[in-house]
Amino acid sequence: MAYWGKAGRWGSVGAYHPLVFHCLDVAACGQAYIDCQPGLLGQLARWLGLDDTSARQVLVFLLAVHDLGKFAESFQYKVPELVEQGFDPPLPRLTGSRRHDEIGALFYAWLAEEGRLPEQLRGWDADTWGALLAPAFGHHGMPPPTLPPGRGMALAALCEVMSPQSRDAAEAFFAWCARTFLPGTLPASCNEARAKLASWWIAGLAVLADWIGSNTTWFGYAAPGLHGLSLMEYWQRHALPSACRAVEEAGVVSVRPRPYHAPEVLLPRLAEGLRPAQAVAADIDIPAEPQLFVLEDATGSGKTEAALILAARLIDRGLADGLFFGLPTQATADQMFERVTRDVPAWFEDPARATLVLAHGARDQSHAFLRHLAQLDDDVPGEGRSATMRLSEWLAQGNKRALLAQVGVGTLDQALLAALRVRHQSLRLLGLFRKVLVVDEVHSYDPYMTQVLLRTLELHAASGGSAILLSATLPLALRSRLLSAYSTGIRRWQADERQPGRGRRRSAPVKAPQAQSTDYPLLTRWSPSLGSQVQELAFPSAPHSRRVLDIEYLTDEGQVLERIAAWHTAGEAVVWVRNTVGDACKAWERLVERFGIDACTLFHARFAAVDRRRIQEDVLAALGRNSGAASRKGRIIVTTQVFQESLDADADRMVTDLCPVDVMLQRLGRYRRHLRDAQGNPLEHGCTQDGRPPGLVVVFGPDRDVEPDADWYSRFSRGAAYVYAAHGRIHRSARAIGDRIELPDQFRTLVEAVYGDDAAPIPDALQTAEDRDLGKVIAQGTQAAQNAVALSEGYGGSRWQGEERIGSRLGDSIEAVLVRVTPQGLEAWATGRCGEDEDVWALSTTRLPGHWLPKMEAAVCLDGRLAGMAEELRNKVPALRYRLILPLVEDGNGTWSCTLAGSPPLSLSYCDRRGLQRLSR
Repeated sequence: MAYWGKAGRWGSVGAYHPLVFHCLDVAACGQAYIDCQPGLLGQLARWLGLDDTSARQVLVFLLAVHDLGKFAESFQYKVPELVEQGFDPPLPRLTGSRRHDEIGALFYAWLAEEGRLPEQLRGWDADTWGALLAPAFGHHGMPPPTLPPGRGMALAALCEVMSPQSRDAAEAFFAWCARTFLPGTLPASCNEARAKLASWWIAGLAVLADWIGSNTTWFGYAAPGLHGLSLMEYWQRHALPSACRAVEEAGVVSVRPRPYHAPEVLLPRLAEGLRPAQAVAADIDIPAEPQLFVLEDATGSGKTEAALILAARLIDRGLADGLFFGLPTQATADQMFERVTRDVPAWFEDPARATLVLAHGARDQSHAFLRHLAQLDDDVPGEGRSATMRLSEWLAQGNKRALLAQVGVGTLDQALLAALRVRHQSLRLLGLFRKVLVVDEVHSYDPYMTQVLLRTLELHAASGGSAILLSATLPLALRSRLLSAYSTGIRRWQADERQPGRGRRRSAPVKAPQAQSTDYPLLTRWSPSLGSQVQELAFPSAPHSRRVLDIEYLTDEGQVLERIAAWHTAGEAVVWVRNTVGDACKAWERLVERFGIDACTLFHARFAAVDRRRIQEDVLAALGRNSGAASRKGRIIVTTQVFQESLDADADRMVTDLCPVDVMLQRLGRYRRHLRDAQGNPLEHGCTQDGRPPGLVVVFGPDRDVEPDADWYSRFSRGAAYVYAAHGRIHRSARAIGDRIELPDQFRTLVEAVYGDDAAPIPDALQTAEDRDLGKVIAQGTQAAQNAVALSEGYGGSRWQGEERIGSRLGDSIEAVLVRVTPQGLEAWATGRCGEDEDVWALSTTRLPGHWLPKMEAAVCLDGRLAGMAEELRNKVPALRYRLILPLVEDGNGTWSCTLAGSPPLSLSYCDRRGLQRLSR
């Protein structure tokens, strides 16, 4: 009991928990968790070729030995007082730099090399056990470093950090765990390949069990009187009872769902009638096997409700216990979270025990999330909650844990991190287990994110997970890639039937399913029983989504401004979606000059979070689903991609800059999105005809009727030419839309006219830009493949990084914190602009393009005094440690400025109506 596993700060005398007790705490947490997750236990048992009981024993053994590396002196001497207190004579001082996870792997390698493994392990070879123990040793979120090659090297490395005395103690505990937990015999049904596949989910289990088992709320330091207990006595009397309580209170146990009856019972607001997408979701046959759905329908057609119907039916079929809804932006996640908190609690027998979490980097800034927390705080003790899902304190402590909640809503990034070589990847992967993964706006992701999404689908399918993908429309080729990735994962899930053992020939390649139908709207379904076939169901479009849009293509900005002036005078709500923040700011300034600042709103991503939230809520109040004539009258919104990706709002009149056709269709989905009368008031449910007078949609771009030269698009907008670099496809888009678009009939044909194999030839002058963009796409895909995990390698290998080094999105934007310079010093920009309990530093953040910054290691304020104040603040506030601080000095008229040192210096200006701007050099 002298070896410590957890210690109080600075090793206070008596404030420690014996290492062997901590190991048993963690093993007990793992056992309690898998006992509540029979699906996980059953899947791991299948991969390992064991019955459930034997698999449970193996898993508990792996977790019990997870911290063997802490027997090393290099770890024990982190608190020398405890070594001197517990050992007489003290252990030798060995203070090597290896981490305890690496030492654990070295220790096992030494046992295996010397033939010292306990007899209980001898049913499987050393490589198989190595693949299973690596995730246990890597319980801090990344696999242990690769071991040194060559016989004897493990012992040589071990001797630097671990004395013979401590090796003997570790070996004795390892042998006790093998005798106590492993089954009597292990069938020769598991090999290294199977073990490597299982290792990804065992890694997540190890991280979860260690986090819960290390929490002193549930596992306090053992009192000295307990140190005399035998290991078995501690296991039975303390570890197991505490673990059962901890796992329940942590909120990671799934709650039984209520039986599915009908869509209108599931979602009462559908009682007045189902839209076609919802009807097909309710009627399609769902066999008892994992499956992928791809639902393509127009914006505003009820795809979200259709996805919820499918998810509920999959849960009812026993194929899942919960769901995670992944969206492209934080704003869409916030809005979906509100819908889920309203709709989903009634799905479960005991909503008070089911957990719901919002997962994205700025969730603490979300009013929807804060309202949910406040509602939980208002519950009367002892009275229970009949219709509110809970958020355990433990789950609420970070996004890494959020996917473990039974129901999650967040940005897709949170799910994609399950497929990348980043710390705690395995915990996110475990969190997706037996959840329906719902991904919205699949068409909106760049090549890098798309490639990572494909790998995420493969991983999710490998564990038997089902997925639902939503999109306005997808190119046929991308739909086939999604089907292929999912089917590849399913073959992993079927490993007990198809995974080759040693010496067996690999089975013939399996033909991947391919999308065929060009119908629209369309529900595509694939499951293993379909083989290489795909079920593709066409269905009618919703009546209100059938419309004809007359297109006026303008090349002169003056004409655009005149159209907006006429609409504004007529009292119509106008939205101009621009391709870049810079173009939006210029247009807004011109409109403000004509119509005044109160009539014109600028909305883009380069505001401080507190201001962006305020503007977003204002835009939703003015143009959202429930807005009326009074709030809409004469409003002008100049915006960027955040409008089409983030808001459930609609315009009476719309201008859009020329962009790729799929992006344009997404923007047009916000044009008259909700049915209204002639004045702009919402129509009653059941109405199918919009009452506003017919009107044109303006597309603003370069002349599409001339033969383009190489600068055709960049002359129109240098910024847009950078954002949308495939200028050939931009030209195709301009030509394809013509003067009229019939929706939804032309969704598919327009996308294929731009991205399909039979699309019109690209003009020669634009081919160079197209080739350059293709090279960028290939590079992004390659980078994604390098960053993503590979199931066949098992949980291990190199190239693992912290999340700050490998992201789920590519880009060079940099997070900055805005602070005001006041006579009293520096204060967060959000001070006085948010609630007292909100995080003013998080709400003061924004992002600026990386290419704005001077090419230097650290961006600092040109004013030495302000630079010193910023550095002092950074050292004082931990949240600012790795963020760029922008000290803003007031210039008057609500404008603040900051200049960063560099060659040349970078001058920035900020205004809560205009956002962050780079001043002209």
